[in-house]
Amino acid sequence: MPSNNMSKAKARIHIAKKDLAMTEDEYREMLTAQTGKSSCGDMTLGELFKVEHYLKNTMGWKPKTRRTGKKRNSPISRDKEYHQKTMVDKLRALWISMANEGIVRDGSENALEKWVQRMSARYNHGYGIAKVDWLNQSPDVCWQLIECLKQWQQR
Repeated sequence: MPSNNMSKAKARIHIAKKDLAMTEDEYREMLTAQTGKSSCGDMTLGELFKVEHYLKNTMGWKPKTRRTGKKRNSPISRDKEYHQKTMVDKLRALWISMANEGIVRDGSENALEKWVQRMSARYNHGYGIAKVDWLNQSPDVCWQLIECLKQWQQR
């Protein structure tokens, strides 16, 4: 059964296909070029993120944001958003703290993203997550990376 994150990633990719007015053939060629697979249904979460990254950064797709008052006022959605946001913030804070302590040589965001991409592959079926903010889509992977940093800091 696919996770909610995978369903959302697939939906974003299909929306991008429509927004970019891609033909079915163009779409399948792009998927195959990026992942070696011609269907989103066969992809892992990391591969879906790779396709989405390509659509945004190479093809110029910008997702449209919808604002609905009902979701904003819901305490459940607000708590979930806050929790996920704080996990990524905690990861960044740990990284900066370790840089200040001299454990990490480069405390920059770019260095953190390279580390996240390399390390997240362990927990994401061999596919690294390229952007730190994308960890909001995979709280389990984010939690694992936080634990890795904590253990590294203790050594």
